[in-house]
Amino acid sequence: MKNKVGISTGCYYPRLTEDIIKDISETGVSVIELFINTHSEMSDGYIKDLLKKTDHYGLRVGSVHPFSSFAESYLFFSDYSRRIQDGLEIYDRIFEVCNILGANIVNFHGMRSDFDVSFERYCEGYSMLFERAKKSGVIFSQENVRQHVCGNLDYVKRLSSYLGDNVAFTFDIKQSHMMGYDPIEFINYVSNKLCLVHLNDFDSNRSCLLPGQGTFDIKKFITKLNFSGYSGNYILEVYSRNYAHESEINDSVKYTQQVIKECLT
Repeated sequence: MKNKVGISTGCYYPRLTEDIIKDISETGVSVIELFINTHSEMSDGYIKDLLKKTDHYGLRVGSVHPFSSFAESYLFFSDYSRRIQDGLEIYDRIFEVCNILGANIVNFHGMRSDFDVSFERYCEGYSMLFERAKKSGVIFSQENVRQHVCGNLDYVKRLSSYLGDNVAFTFDIKQSHMMGYDPIEFINYVSNKLCLVHLNDFDSNRSCLLPGQGTFDIKKFITKLNFSGYSGNYILEVYSRNYAHESEINDSVKYTQQVIKECLT
């Protein structure tokens, strides 16, 4: 199966990451997205121990989500040059961590919508990080996070046009829905540069649910991405408050795997 179903470690937050690896493996997935939740989780010792554990349980880290995403506006789009340099060093280390773990994607929230920086300046900042990641063999992927400039579809269209082949996207269904966009319409504008999907569900009352627990037409969504040639993974990403029991994650994995199989037949 070209499209693998995976799980974000963020689904289990605030449990410690090293304590959930065995539980994730028991869902039947083989790939995870690693949330690095604090600075000490980038240390050599921690990363090497985590790699031993993921190897032991047959899991591969496909993508990484930095803990510093909340500060990206100030790290890369302020006028304070020393902070920008420190931010680059943080992300260079994240790219090194990806190399150790075998991950090939880093997700980027980017600049908040209320930050007063020009579009051109944003493109410069993103491009600088994209190129540094590329030299490390990593894809630096822009996510459509609400409250950030790329939660806006028009901004995403403009960014994609301006940067051409030098931009990649992670698409999150819940973020699109909470911004008032139809996720199936949104992907028309990112599918040719899409490297990762954060998969979730929703209904008329709840904006984030495990796949299979809401009303979003996930089969239509995946069918459309298959038609566009998307070959990346589908990573289940919800918050721990979005389910009552962790066993629901197992059920959602099975549901998603079945939908993907049906879409391929």
